[in-house]
Amino acid sequence: MEMNTLQAIWSSVFTVFYYLLLPIIVILKWLLTTLGFIVAPLLHLGHYTLHACLWPLRILAKFETLYIFFGVAALVGAVTGLVLHLSSSFVATTLSLDAVTEEQGRTVASYRAEKQRAKLSIPRIGAQRKIDRSLKTDYADWLGKDKGQGRKGLLSTTILEENDDSEDDS
Repeated sequence: MEMNTLQAIWSSVFTVFYYLLLPIIVILKWLLTTLGFIVAPLLHLGHYTLHACLWPLRILAKFETLYIFFGVAALVGAVTGLVLHLSSSFVATTLSLDAVTEEQGRTVASYRAEKQRAKLSIPRIGAQRKIDRSLKTDYADWLGKDKGQGRKGLLSTTILEENDDSEDDS
């Protein structure tokens, strides 16, 4: 019987609290409904603004597989390049292929001096040459001659045609 009395006590306490808090609950419910009605346009505006701001991310998400592919390709390329570099430097060091050559000690001044010597040793194309006077007079005579043809240039030459004997009709 003790359980029943305890239940009755708790039931009556909750009922009293319910009716004491009912006006506060009704007022709060009315205030929240009014506030929701007033703020609804701002909520819609915020929703559409957030939707517009996240639009680029939705487009980028469509290329997710390409990002993964290119990322893995870059990683594989970097690892392969590192392995090749390390293995080639190891082989070069082991076989003593990394000896310093004498050509690396060349300076800019020595390079310019070498270029100047090379330039002086090659004769210029437009330079004056010794011309034999007899050749000069022969050439002038040749230019002065008219070969009996009124035409000059390619029109004065004869084009000879060959007979093609390979096309026999026999």
